[in-house]
This record gives sequence, C-alpha cells and structure tokens, in this order.
Amino acid sequence: MMTQTIKKLYRLLLLSIVISSINKVTLGQRVLTLEQCRMLAMERNNKLKAAQENINAANANKIQQDAGGKPVIDLTATGFYFGKPLNAVVPEYGAGPDVSVKQPLYSGGRIRLNKASAGKSLEIQEEQKLLTTAEVLYNTEVTYWEAVLAGEQIRLAEQNKKQLDALYTDLDNQYKAGIIYKNDVLRAKVQQDQNELRLTQAMDALTLTKQNLAQITGLPDGNDFTIADSVAGIFNTVQNNTDIQETFTRRPEIKILQKSIESEKIAKEILKADLRPSLNLGLDGLAAWGKQGVNPSNNSNFLASYYGILSLNFPIFDGGRKRQKIQEQQYRIAAQEYQLKERREQVSLEVQRAYLQLNQSVKRIELSKSSLEQAEENLRLSYDRLKAGTIVAKDVLDAQTIWQQAYSNIIEARVAYRINEAALRKALGELK
Repeated sequence: MMTQTIKKLYRLLLLSIVISSINKVTLGQRVLTLEQCRMLAMERNNKLKAAQENINAANANKIQQDAGGKPVIDLTATGFYFGKPLNAVVPEYGAGPDVSVKQPLYSGGRIRLNKASAGKSLEIQEEQKLLTTAEVLYNTEVTYWEAVLAGEQIRLAEQNKKQLDALYTDLDNQYKAGIIYKNDVLRAKVQQDQNELRLTQAMDALTLTKQNLAQITGLPDGNDFTIADSVAGIFNTVQNNTDIQETFTRRPEIKILQKSIESEKIAKEILKADLRPSLNLGLDGLAAWGKQGVNPSNNSNFLASYYGILSLNFPIFDGGRKRQKIQEQQYRIAAQEYQLKERREQVSLEVQRAYLQLNQSVKRIELSKSSLEQAEENLRLSYDRLKAGTIVAKDVLDAQTIWQQAYSNIIEARVAYRINEAALRKALGELK
C-alpha cells in the first residue's frame, strides 16, 4: 500500500508540471487575451475618454482663436419712454436698432500669437492623451499578468493540496497501524492548513486583480471573464541597442515639455505685443422711430444715421510692470528648459534600468528552473527513502515545501519577465 501511494504521488507531481500552465475555463465565461484587454482599455477606459474630452475642449478654443481678427457685428434694439418734465424737451417715446461693426486693424501681433498659442495647447493635449494611453496600456498589461500569476498560484496550491492530502492519508494509516508517531501526522496537517491559506490568498488576489482589470478595460464585472494566457513561453535576453535620441522623439512626456516651452515662448511674445500700439476701426449705424420730434433736423418721427470711429492706442508708461512680466516669463521658460533636460536624463536611466531588469528576469528564470529541477529530484528521492525507511515523514514534508516554493518562484519569475517586457516597451515609447 505504501508503494502504491508513493507511485501515485510521484505521478501527480509529474502531471502538475505539465498542466500547470493550462488555464481552467469556467463554462459560460468570456476568455480574454492580453490583446483583447488592450483593445478594450483603448475603447472604454475613463482616463482615455477624459483625455479625448480635453482635446475636444482645446480644439474648440483653437476654433475661437482662429476667428480672431475677423469683424464683430452686434445688433442692439432699444426702446425708451420719458415722463414729465423731460418729455417737454425730448421725444416722449421711441425705439430703434443699432448695428455696430468692430474691426481690429493692427494689434501688435496679438491675434496671430493667440492663434499659435491655441494651436500649441491642442498639440499638448494630443500628446497628453498619448501619455495617458501609454500609462493605461502599461497598467493593463501589469494587471493582466498579475491575474495570470494569481491563477497559476491557485493551480499550484490545488495541486499541492492533492499531494499533501494523499500523503496525510498515508501517514494517518501508518499512525493507526502503530508504525509512526502522531507528531508526523500533525506535521502533515499543519502543512495542509498552510497550503489552504495560500490557496485562499491566491483566490482573493485573483478576484481583486480581475476587478482591477475590469475597471481598467471598462468591463462591467470582474467575475465574468477568465484569462487566456499562462506563464509558458520564451524568455530571452534583450540587447540594449537603443538610440536614446530616437526614444526621446517617441516619449510623450518629452514632447509635452518641448511643446510647453514653445507655448511659453509664444506667451512671452504676447506680453511683448502689449508694448506695441493697437489700431481699431468701429462703424455704427442707428435708426429710431418714435413720437414726432425724434429727428431734430426736421422734427419728424424717424431718424437714421451712422458714425465711424478709428482708435489708435499707444502704451506709454505703466511703471515697468509689463516689462517685468516679460522677464518673469523668461524665467519660467528657463525653468521648463531645465525640467526638459532633467526629464531626458531620467528617461535615459529608465531605459537602461528596464533593460537590466528584463535581463535579470531571464537569469532569475534560469536559476528558478534549476532550483525546481533539484526540488523535484529531492522530492522523488524523499518518497523513495521514506519507502525504504531511511528517512521520516518530516523529511518528505520538508521536501514537499521546498518543491512548492521552487515552483512558486519560477511562476513569479516568468510573470516578472512579462511585466518587465511591458516596462521596457513603455520606457522606449512603444506602448501605443
């Protein structure tokens, strides 16, 4: 009976290695791949929707500014009534429209600069959406692989439970037969309880990560889908052949800072325009109907006329405030240029770190694989030695724990590789 139990446990051990990467799909649930999650996030994520609304607002502002320099026409309708004693010297009542046309002729370049500023603001919002997209896609991938990790940990705990349950049954039978002490049975029970806790923790982690993934992708419920991927796959080292200058051109953060500096320079030119003269033309046409006498030229009840105004404004003296504003704006530009330089240095370090972490993951996978092979062999030998009576049950339980930890380590290492892959693509500006 002891021999059959050990053979059965060994077969289960080998089987667990084969099926550990196969997902259990619940009937009726939607199976999501990583690419599907990315597409859902692009379509439904609230942050991306908010970013698009900001683009729409910036575009609306640009349309407003593009209308600058065009004439403005206003129509005003007025009615009046005068009581005594004013009605003795002016018409008692009357009404009439007034049409005014205002046309700026020269504004020191403000109109052109405002248009340029609005266009730059739109470009910044478009880059901001690209930045938000990269962050959303990165969070999608990280959460997806965390869900894969939790699922794999559940399968590992379930497989470990089967092996521990079989071992516990065998040890309990030996104890009842008087072959071993009760302490060996209690040790197995403690290990069963610890594994049950790990199973519960893994199931809770899967629930939370699926809910988080549902929120990112806009799905209504995190319990209505399963994850398609596993930790199987190819895990290769990557050479750092990156052209960092090209990476700068792909990173939205760099572009946002560059365009922000351009926008601040436009703002500086607008401040300079305030020091220049402005020329405006106004034309008004008016009419009135009322009691006889509304027209003073012929004492009739109708009046129609027009007048034009040409105004030229010269800024002369404001205590130096406008020039200080220009200087203040120059300081702001200089500060943002330093921020851009700092961000470029940070991006360069981020890329190097991403390469190092990805390649460290490869090394970790290799070491974990070697440890797992040793743990499997150690567990197999432990069962054989227990059968031969050269070791006690505690040694087998220790070997089981070592195997479980080694298997958990390789799962975590493979998931870390996938997350580090996403981090490298984000660092290179390739998450789009």
